[in-house]
Amino acid sequence: MNHISVGKHGEALAVAYLRGIDYKIYRRNIRLGRDEIDIIAYDTIQRTLVFVEVKTRSRFDADFLPALGLTPRKKRALKRAAWKWMKDHEYDAPWRIDGIFVIGSKVFRHIRQMQ
Repeated sequence: MNHISVGKHGEALAVAYLRGIDYKIYRRNIRLGRDEIDIIAYDTIQRTLVFVEVKTRSRFDADFLPALGLTPRKKRALKRAAWKWMKDHEYDAPWRIDGIFVIGSKVFRHIRQMQ
C-alpha cells in the first residue's frame, strides 16, 4: 500500500471508531488554504465539536509510532485550520482538537484535547 492508501485506510478506521463511541461525523478531508482537517466530528457526550487529526502506520514499529507525525509545526497548522473553519462558519461553542493514531487495522490510541 502506498502512503495515500495507508492514510485513507487509517481515516476510515478512525471514522468507524468515532462512530462506535457515539460521535457524529460532519465532514472529512476539509482543505482550508494550505491546511487540512482530516475529520470534523461532534462528541455527543461532551457536546463538543472535535477537529480530528489521524496519523497512520501500516505496521507497528516502536521507532516510528504515528505520534511522531504530530510535530509542533503540524499542531500549529491544525489550530490555524480549526480557527479558520470556526470563523468561516461563525462557530462559537465548545471545541477541541483530538489525535487518533492507527497502526495496521486498528486504532492504537485516541488523544483528546491536544491543544
